[in-house]
Amino acid sequence: MIRRRLALPITLLSVSVWLTSALPARAQSDKNPALVTADTLKYDQSLGLVTAEGGVELSQDGRTLLADLVSYSERDDKVIASGSVSLMEADGTVLFADYMELTGGMRNGFIRDAALLLSDNSRGAAAYAERRDGNRTVLRKAVYTTCSLCAEDRSRAPLWQLKADRVVHDQQAQEIVYRDALFEMFGVPILYMPYFSHPDPTVNRRSGLLPPNYQSDTFFGQAIRIPYYYVIDDYSDVTISPMASTKEGGQLYTEYRQRLATGEIHADGSFTSKVDKRDDNGNRQEGEQIRGHLRANMAFRANDDVTWGASIFRATDDTYVSRYSIPDRPSSNALTSRVFAEAINDRHYAAANAFAFQNLRTGTSAVEEPLVAPILQYAVTTEPGDYGGRWNFDVNMAALYRQDGADSRRLSATTAWSQPYFAPSGEVYTATAMLKTDGYWLNNSEESLGAAINSGNDDFAGRAIPLVALDWRYPLVRDDGRYRQLIEPIIMGVVTPYGGNPKNIPNEDSLSFEFDETNLFSLNRYPGYDRWDGGPKLNYGLRSAVYGPSGGYSELLVGQSLRAKADDTFAASSGLNDQLSDYVSRLTVSPGRYVSLVNRLRLAQNKQLSVQRHETSVTLGTGQTNLSVAYGKLGPTAFLADSEEREAASLSTRLQLSQYWSTELRHTRDLGDEGGSLLNFAGLRYTDECFDIMLFAQRTFTINRDIQPTTTVGLRFRIATFN
Repeated sequence: MIRRRLALPITLLSVSVWLTSALPARAQSDKNPALVTADTLKYDQSLGLVTAEGGVELSQDGRTLLADLVSYSERDDKVIASGSVSLMEADGTVLFADYMELTGGMRNGFIRDAALLLSDNSRGAAAYAERRDGNRTVLRKAVYTTCSLCAEDRSRAPLWQLKADRVVHDQQAQEIVYRDALFEMFGVPILYMPYFSHPDPTVNRRSGLLPPNYQSDTFFGQAIRIPYYYVIDDYSDVTISPMASTKEGGQLYTEYRQRLATGEIHADGSFTSKVDKRDDNGNRQEGEQIRGHLRANMAFRANDDVTWGASIFRATDDTYVSRYSIPDRPSSNALTSRVFAEAINDRHYAAANAFAFQNLRTGTSAVEEPLVAPILQYAVTTEPGDYGGRWNFDVNMAALYRQDGADSRRLSATTAWSQPYFAPSGEVYTATAMLKTDGYWLNNSEESLGAAINSGNDDFAGRAIPLVALDWRYPLVRDDGRYRQLIEPIIMGVVTPYGGNPKNIPNEDSLSFEFDETNLFSLNRYPGYDRWDGGPKLNYGLRSAVYGPSGGYSELLVGQSLRAKADDTFAASSGLNDQLSDYVSRLTVSPGRYVSLVNRLRLAQNKQLSVQRHETSVTLGTGQTNLSVAYGKLGPTAFLADSEEREAASLSTRLQLSQYWSTELRHTRDLGDEGGSLLNFAGLRYTDECFDIMLFAQRTFTINRDIQPTTTVGLRFRIATFN
């Protein structure tokens, strides 16, 4: 295409001559023809010179050259471009210059006053550059940065930049190498490096050092961690992160990742050697010890229905993962290891699991921790019948072993049938009939949790429990202009025999129990198989809601349970020990995307309506600027021997101070009688398109043997391209 239509036959002839005659060398070397557009195009056959002028565009082999003036010499096989020259590569890299000489099909050449824009918007400049073999660009007196230049003053130094006497960009090796490099921030020299290299933007993964992390605290002293990332192959890599500290010696943390055609593996581990022993108060003792952890998560898909895998988490001692701040450590007081396989097909579900635990609480013994292997489960829900009724079958088998303590094997089977009915008036009825059967085979059962039999020999215990229930709901909906209102009374009657928890059946999976709105309408409010919520009962509540046109809503659920008579099924602190249960409620308010409130409450059914449990969380703001407040009050529970009332609150806020600067503050406080701060955190962060740096200070007040109150000051940063 020729922009100017004057002398069209002559210019078309010239282009044809150039493509067929003037470039025979390139045509014979398996090069694609060059495509040219320009305002004017001249060909001097006697000199073998082609000249294109005015908005010249020349494309060949994925490269595009733009310039005001381009001339090609057939004799020298040389292209000379001048005036607003740019050369775009197939990978998106663009070279800019005032003057450029190219030879060998634009593969080699010389560039004066060069500028380089890479595909990730990082940029460089040089006094001059050489193009070699079509894939190597050598820049002299060069500068490189990923930062955008200041729009108001483009001569101002970027946030950071690398200056080097010589820079080589090898596109085949996908690497940029610097010689005699100087790292600057805000135009101030920070670090000199005789040699430095990093992958170019076309590389997704490349082995090399990652940015270091520095921190100073009262436990480690001065500590620095320098990670090294190593690419094993296209599907696996490993990150090795050694840490050196002035007080606690060194630690080596390693993370391994692998993707397979049918799954993935993610494992990490760490260890410290020659660490001083400490007593339960954290004081140093004579001698040394090795501490560490191992964690692995594996998941694989055998076919569309079957998955299997394992998750393993073990540590040398019970305070290591907290003391050394292992990432993604559990919030519970136990490390759980699991091997599993499960299959889901239509309405059928089958699973096999095995569990091992490492208790992190003070005073526990490893020989008393159970090994649960296997747990087998099969469940199926049938298709609805002609009237909507359906059957549910569930079979579960578990075997539990202890090195020192009670062993048990359990086989449970549950058969249930449910039938819904939608009345013409809008009422919804659901009738349920269920039969639950359990068989237990016990060893050393006098040592079992919840068991109170006299024999240490093998024992058998069994039970069969029938249940019938009727659930009634009457959802009343009103459209009032832009808002929709809902009021729904709910009543559930359950009839089942009293008891169901003989003393010779141990309690292994239902120790932790809390009555709240989530299990108010459950047929069995215990979370596991070992304990049963026996006796006739009436559960009732009210749900109300308002829904707005833009997605905002508010919901409230309140309810209570009435049992036919009180018994010893539930502990005194459970909220269900009396004939009338405590009141439970949940309030959710979300009028828009910037406001969210959740309030969960359990009040004693006495005249004082004393608070037994209270949880509130409020979030205001956007992802950039927000405020979150959380409050929790927990009464005594039967699960923990040292349990007492606990009350705490937390506050966190993130403020976007400007386009690039933000701050984050967090505070957690114990509101008990001997309360005080639990956590203080403050961080200042700068983030733009090329740089991310965070300075933070943290104070923790937790005391747990060698975990003592600690103050930490740290620095974390990331530079685009080098992260």
